[in-house]
Amino acid sequence: MITSKDVRNKRFEKAAFGYKQEEIDEFLSQLEAELDEMERERAEANNKIQILADKVREYMKDEDALKDALLGAQKQGHQVINEANEKAEQIIAEAQAKAEALEDEAVRQHAETMERNREEIAREKEALIEAQQQVADFKKSLFDMYKSHLELISSMPESFDDQGSSEPETAEEIAAAIASE
Repeated sequence: MITSKDVRNKRFEKAAFGYKQEEIDEFLSQLEAELDEMERERAEANNKIQILADKVREYMKDEDALKDALLGAQKQGHQVINEANEKAEQIIAEAQAKAEALEDEAVRQHAETMERNREEIAREKEALIEAQQQVADFKKSLFDMYKSHLELISSMPESFDDQGSSEPETAEEIAAAIASE
């Protein structure tokens, strides 16, 4: 590649009947100026490219750091989720164990209460049977007494003619006679 320095240092041999030296010098000066401008623009472009390349490398490093941070966050997130799931399973297991213990206790208490109720019902049935027997005995005794009173009353004479009769005449004598039997 030709540089502006090459153009500046280039010398042509003079020949007769050739081109005008002033035009050639002017064209070379323009060419030199344009090459200088192009070299300056190229240097600026190279500087910008270098800056952009440095930024790209920096972004790539940041991207790697972000990737690492993201991976770390994902790992930590999975770890937190796993720990939360384990804790939830533990809480559920404890709650189920407590519920089963409470249910077992309730069943046991219910069974004990039912047994006490059965025993009380049996005692009450026995007491009822005994009371029914007492009522039956009392009723029988009452009927027997009523029957004996009726027999006593039936055996009494309808009239008392003489005073020497051996039959009782007053209510007290009748009551005494009943009691003596």
